[in-house]
Amino acid sequence: MQHLFLTCIATGDHPHLMTGCTMNGSLLLAVERTENLVRRGSHPRLSVILIVEGSPSYTMRALESIQNQDLYDLQIVVVCRGVVAGVRHSLEVAADRDIHIDLIDVEDAKRGACLRAGFAASRGSQIIAMNADEWFAPQSLSKMVNIACDTTADIVLPTVSLDRYDAHRERHSRVLDAAHISIDSKSSMVAGLPQLILGGLVVQTSGVMYSRSLFEACLLCDKVFRTVGFMACALSQTRCVSGCGDACFHTAAPKLTDAFDPTMYAKVSDDTRALDELADSLSEADSGGRLKLASQKFYFAGLVACIENLCLSPHGVSSIERSARMRDMLDAPRTRQMVAALKDNHRGLGLLFGPIASAKPARCVMCTHLAAFLNRTGAKTA
Repeated sequence: MQHLFLTCIATGDHPHLMTGCTMNGSLLLAVERTENLVRRGSHPRLSVILIVEGSPSYTMRALESIQNQDLYDLQIVVVCRGVVAGVRHSLEVAADRDIHIDLIDVEDAKRGACLRAGFAASRGSQIIAMNADEWFAPQSLSKMVNIACDTTADIVLPTVSLDRYDAHRERHSRVLDAAHISIDSKSSMVAGLPQLILGGLVVQTSGVMYSRSLFEACLLCDKVFRTVGFMACALSQTRCVSGCGDACFHTAAPKLTDAFDPTMYAKVSDDTRALDELADSLSEADSGGRLKLASQKFYFAGLVACIENLCLSPHGVSSIERSARMRDMLDAPRTRQMVAALKDNHRGLGLLFGPIASAKPARCVMCTHLAAFLNRTGAKTA
C-alpha cells in the first residue's frame, strides 16, 4: 500500500496526493529518494566522469555544462579527491538536486585512482572523462551520442577549443576541428591518423567519447589518461573513429612558459614512442610512410615546446643547467633521427629547425627568443 502511495505521488496520478506531497516536504524527499534509487539501477547511454581535485575555481561551471545538455539518458560521476569544504558542499547540494549525479570520494593518492574509481561507479555504454577546469558547449553530448549511433564508432572526437585568458579575463581560443575525422578501416586509419597527429587531436584524450569496452581495455593496459599512450592504445584497438565537428569541448591551452617543467621532455619522448609503436603496427598499410613522417613532425613540435619552456620560463634554471639540458635534448638519438627524416621536408617548421639540426644550443636559445618576439608582433616565423 505504501509502495502504491509513493508511486501515485511520483507519477502524479492522484491530484489529492500530489497536493499532500506539496505540503509535506519530508514525504516529497522520500519520493525523490525512491525515484533516485530506481533510476540509479538503470544503464544510461552515457556516463561522464568529472574528476575534481583540490580547490578548482571552475568546478561548478564544468558540472553545469554537463547538467545543461539536452541529453537525458546520462549519468554524471563526480569523483572528489582532496576537495576543499566549500567546493565539496556545492557538489553535495547539486547531487541532492539532480538524480543524474553520483558523488564519490577517493583517498588513494596513486595516479589514475580517480579515473578507475569513476569508471567502476559508471554504468553507461559510452564513457567520457574530463577535469574540473574543462567544459562542454550546449548540445555537444547529444550530437556526439548521435554520431556514435549513426556510425557505430568506438571513439567520437569533439572539436576542441584550447582556451587561454588574458589579464582582463578575455578568452582567446585556438580551435582543433574534428569535423573531417572518419576512420573505419586500416587504409582510412593510415590516411586519417596524420590528420589527428598534426592537427593536435591525438593528445586530447579528455572530452572524447569512448565505448565502454574500449575505455576499459585501455585502463587494463595501464595506460595513463591524458597521454598519447592512452589514445594510441585506443586507436590500436578501435574499429571506427568519427569526428563530431558540431560538438565543442573547452579545455585550457598549454602554458609552456609559465613555469619550467623538468619532466616535459620525458613526456614528449613517451608520447612519440607511443606514436612510433602505433605507426609500426600499421606499417604494412602505410607504404608511403605518412605515419612515420607525422610522428617525426610531432616529435619536432614537442621538442620546440621543450626548448621554449626551458628558455622562456621565468625563474627557470641557471645558464649552466640550461645549456646541459639543451645539449642532452639536441644530442638525443631520437632528435638526430628526426633531423635526418625531416632534413628534406622541413619547409614550414619555423626558425628552430636549423639550430636543432646543427645541434647548436646557443643558436637555439637565440632563435627561441627571436621567434617569441616575432610571435608577439604577429610576424611570420616560417
